[in-house]
Amino acid sequence: KKILMLRGLLRTRSKDIDILQKFLDPFVLANISFLLFNRNGLTINLNFLILCFLYFIILNFNKLYESYRFKNINTIIPRILFICSSLTIINLFFNIYDSKLENSVLINFFLLASSYLISHHYILRAFLRFIRKRGYNSRNIVFFGNKNSFKNLVSKLEKTPWLGYRIQYWFSPNADDKKIKLNLISGSYKCEGGIKELINTINKENLDKLFFSHDDSDDINLKEKINFIGDTCISASFLIDWNIPSLSLREESFGDCYAFNLWNPGYSIFNEKIKRFFDFNLGLIIIIALIPIYLIIAILIKVSSKGPILFIQNRYGLNGKIFKMYKFRTMFLDQRDTNKKIIQATKNDKRITKVGRILRKYSLDELPQLINVIKGEMSLVGPRPHASEHNEYYRKMIPGYMQRHSKLPGMTGLAQVMGARGETNDIEKMKLRIEYDIAYNNNWNLIEDFLIL
Repeated sequence: KKILMLRGLLRTRSKDIDILQKFLDPFVLANISFLLFNRNGLTINLNFLILCFLYFIILNFNKLYESYRFKNINTIIPRILFICSSLTIINLFFNIYDSKLENSVLINFFLLASSYLISHHYILRAFLRFIRKRGYNSRNIVFFGNKNSFKNLVSKLEKTPWLGYRIQYWFSPNADDKKIKLNLISGSYKCEGGIKELINTINKENLDKLFFSHDDSDDINLKEKINFIGDTCISASFLIDWNIPSLSLREESFGDCYAFNLWNPGYSIFNEKIKRFFDFNLGLIIIIALIPIYLIIAILIKVSSKGPILFIQNRYGLNGKIFKMYKFRTMFLDQRDTNKKIIQATKNDKRITKVGRILRKYSLDELPQLINVIKGEMSLVGPRPHASEHNEYYRKMIPGYMQRHSKLPGMTGLAQVMGARGETNDIEKMKLRIEYDIAYNNNWNLIEDFLIL
């Protein structure tokens, strides 16, 4: 009984954690600010309330309170560090005329705020995942779909036990699946019947969620399934079997019609103009600042091997339009065959010069792409452009590949900072990179760009 009570308690509280955090975090951080910056002690005055309000906006704007049940919780850390940097700047403006203000106070605030948010969000979520693996804070689910869809669902849940979903019943729309018993890694599962048995079980049992799927070969069509399930009161979700994890699947409406956006959701033109403003001005500033570095690299390339300083190659840009991308040359010039097939550079590639290895190690060979950024052909952040030949090959192999070109290509991107960079010597590595690229496009915002930079 005590275990059941504990499970119920953890389950109830987990639903309200985000709401509690939304109001508690600004209050605690404002207290930290006043204790460090206000030498007269903590007093709840107008400045304190303004700080709370500003903190509330910044914390919520940065998606700190989204559900991370299906996401990599490690992405919270850079988000928190960005938030704490923003809060530190706000405190600097609030105390800019204080002659006694010391850098150590700002550093202390950043460290304390980071420690609080990391413990309150990262460690708490890690703890929730830990207890879900052990059966607490779980959700009892029922599945309605054919045998293959059910196997796919069980396989996914076996790989992600921290989701806390526990399959209680399986029902199938197909008569052939009824009374089938499947012996899988996580246990044995028996089909309990069809749609009528499903409805009876939902009405009798205390279940949290219904997942259902549809296949053209099913005995019941999708409209019938929706009508039956719509006649119940359980939370229901349609499980899409498409093996394309990069889909955005955002609801859209026009008039009385509803649709799911699969790729490339629309964004504010104003935000895109701001992105272009930062790209142009920041790119120009960096180029001017790095002129001495450019000259040194150019001399080293010219002295170390024969050939041009810059390597210019056709790449696919925005909407698949080809542009010429600039890089510092890092390989020996092969004059024997100018039509040779493009081969990806490998770790110990003999074609790479000694200077080229250093440039590649520190990504200095990419610096000339700032010219592409200023010209508007590239952005500082976006999906990395591939060689045209590679594009033509992979677009036939990976569904949705060309959707990565719905945004300007970037000098760096989400795939690069998440480690999906370098040689792609098998299709799975490229699929992972494309998944990150399209996830970036589907969820793009200016804050994400700053976090990636």
